Amino acid sequence: MEDLIGKKIENYLITSVLGRGGMGVVYKARDEKLDRYVAIKVLAVKAVDKERFIERFKREAKNHAQLSHPNIVTVYGFIEYEGLLGIVMEYVEGESLEKVLFKQNRLHVFDVVYIIRQVLLAIGYAHSKGFVHRDIKPSNIIINHEGTVKIMDFGISKSIVEKGMTRTGSKVGTVLYMSPEQIKGESTDHLTDIYAIGCTMYEMITGKPPFYSDSEYEIMDGHLKKNPVKVSVATPGIPAVLEEIVLTSLSKNPSDRYQRCEDILVLLGELDEYMKDVKSKYFLRTQKDPKKTKALSTFAFSAFIVIMAALFYFVYVQVGELLQSDVLDNFKKYSVQSIFSSGDTELEFSEVYDISTNSVQNLHSLYFTDDSFGVVVGDSGTVLVTSDSGSTWEYLDLSTKYNLRDIVINNNHLFIVGDGSRLYIYSLSDITLNTESFAGGNNFYAIQFKDKMNAFILGSRGTLNVTKDGGKSWKEVFSQTDKTLYDIIFTRSGRGFIVGWGGTIISSEDSGMSWERIKEITGKYLRAVDFWGEDIGLIVGGAGTILRTSDGGSNWVELENNSSTTYNDVKFLNQKIAIIVGARGTILITLDGGISFKEIETNNYANLNKISISDSGNIYISGVNGTVLKINVINRE
Repeated sequence: MEDLIGKKIENYLITSVLGRGGMGVVYKARDEKLDRYVAIKVLAVKAVDKERFIERFKREAKNHAQLSHPNIVTVYGFIEYEGLLGIVMEYVEGESLEKVLFKQNRLHVFDVVYIIRQVLLAIGYAHSKGFVHRDIKPSNIIINHEGTVKIMDFGISKSIVEKGMTRTGSKVGTVLYMSPEQIKGESTDHLTDIYAIGCTMYEMITGKPPFYSDSEYEIMDGHLKKNPVKVSVATPGIPAVLEEIVLTSLSKNPSDRYQRCEDILVLLGELDEYMKDVKSKYFLRTQKDPKKTKALSTFAFSAFIVIMAALFYFVYVQVGELLQSDVLDNFKKYSVQSIFSSGDTELEFSEVYDISTNSVQNLHSLYFTDDSFGVVVGDSGTVLVTSDSGSTWEYLDLSTKYNLRDIVINNNHLFIVGDGSRLYIYSLSDITLNTESFAGGNNFYAIQFKDKMNAFILGSRGTLNVTKDGGKSWKEVFSQTDKTLYDIIFTRSGRGFIVGWGGTIISSEDSGMSWERIKEITGKYLRAVDFWGEDIGLIVGGAGTILRTSDGGSNWVELENNSSTTYNDVKFLNQKIAIIVGARGTILITLDGGISFKEIETNNYANLNKISISDSGNIYISGVNGTVLKINVINRE
């Protein structure tokens, strides 16, 4: 196939190769109309030489473009170029599950549940729309830098692997995950996907697919006639419910498998409860009372030793296999109440509550004015509004399918920004919507009001727009960078800071009218910034990055941190207490102004995106798959 790098096809400039396969090449390209990167899977139509194939491919590309789900790679359309046929898709920055498994061999239970849940949500949604993937495997599961799982190649495999086509020389990488009915050339339905998900789970847990051999015949024979080695044999200590999920999904007879993705999701919920129970028993901690300690008699102390010995026996004997499997490596977290148990702080946090939104979208941002009224925004034009503390949510229709990235409320108006250089202004008073489209086609990631009249919009390619009249008119300000900008904050004196991609930090001394770059401290991307007062500030970002300043931003120091977790937002509650949220349900709390942090247990493994502090001081957090969390904050004074 001709190398297309450097060529322009329609409005797409091909920039690099993302991957090669037996049926074609996946290129990275820039959409010069919308100024964004896309992925283009180019197939050699001449090699197939079938008009029926071309028409079917086009039809399924159109159908796939109708699938709108946060865990499915979006299809934008298709192109034809000198005998080549290409499907234009969303470009996802991240790694395939195949690459992750190659690096790590196998995954912890936490990660298996976290990833497979998102896979099931995507596949279940597709099934409800009449789509069957037919080629689910680790290379078609992408995990982006924020930890969101994306499924690729819906319908494409359905077009290529037609009944009657030869399988001679087909790649073992696909046969490894084929259902028995696929191998026999029988008609297939959604239960084929259930089988492939079972194969994928098996490999995530054990490090190998259920049937693995250099011989393609032996692999197919295994799918048709043999039972795989039990998951618990390959990886001792795996919870029984997880092994049951895998083995049932791998049933030879389709009718013996789970009939819906939702059935597996229910069982994974039970697994969550199991893991919570194990963690609470393993990490049980009691607070010592000095007065009672002094009063202990010899008999009471002996009884204490007996109890502890019994607890030791239970943990290390009854839960021994689980400990040997290393599943608990990442469970060492604090309950939120225990962090504040000393009583040394003026604030106290309650437990973390999960507020149901009945949404599956990635909720990028939220804004709560008080504990009754709040708004969350997310992918595919999602805007949800609550007036009763999250007990019920109403969908606000902005007549858009663009992803919405941030929201603020100012002067009784919702200001919402998102992809495609769009600003949506919704009046809560007279229920009117005004949509403004800016030039450039950049994605907007943040909007922030400095005061009632002055606000800033940040976005890709160094975009920085400013209003001085409450949002009625906007002008572009030179940001001194072409990097994506993510967050902005102003100190009380008016000094401004913006953070972004590639370690970008820019500052302003004139309330945001001009900006200068600060010397690079890290090359990692920076996602959020916040200050308390004039001096204390924190910046968080990718690969566990936390930067701190104690002199108003003149000097920043990167804190030592062994974590590789992506941190997405940071907010101060007072001079000493700040909260950070990030991937896989991560919540960090500092009680000393950002010098040290403790991670709290949330029992939630969704990526957390944004923090909102209500007028009463309570904390609200948005995340993927419709997640909204609440932490009640009690003022002790």
